[in-house]
Amino acid sequence: ALGAALGVLSRYQITNSIKKKWLNMIYPWPTFLINFLGCLLLGLFYSLNLSENVYLFLSMGFTATFTTFSTFNLENIELLKSHQYRQFFKYLLATYLLGFFGVFLGFFIGNL
Repeated sequence: ALGAALGVLSRYQITNSIKKKWLNMIYPWPTFLINFLGCLLLGLFYSLNLSENVYLFLSMGFTATFTTFSTFNLENIELLKSHQYRQFFKYLLATYLLGFFGVFLGFFIGNL
C-alpha cells in the first residue's frame, strides 16, 4: 500500500508540473512520459534480482500506480473525438513501441 501511495503521488506531481509548463498542449505528454518512465523502471526492477517483498513493493506497488493504462486509453478516445487522428496514431504507436523499449532498456541497465 505504501508503494502504491508513493506511485500515485509521484504521478500526480509530475502530471501537474508538466501541465503547468505546457498549458495548451494537444499531445498528452504527461501520461506518455510517465508510462515510458514506468516501463523503464519496471524493466530495471525486474532485472535487479531483488527480494520478493522489495520487488512487489516497487513493481506492484509503486510502478503499477505510477503508470496509467486507463488514462492512456481515455486520452486516445479524446483525441479521436476531437478528430486529432494523426496525434492519436502517434500517441498509440509511440506509447507501445517506446514502452517496450523502456522495459528492455531498464532490463539492460539492470544487467550491466
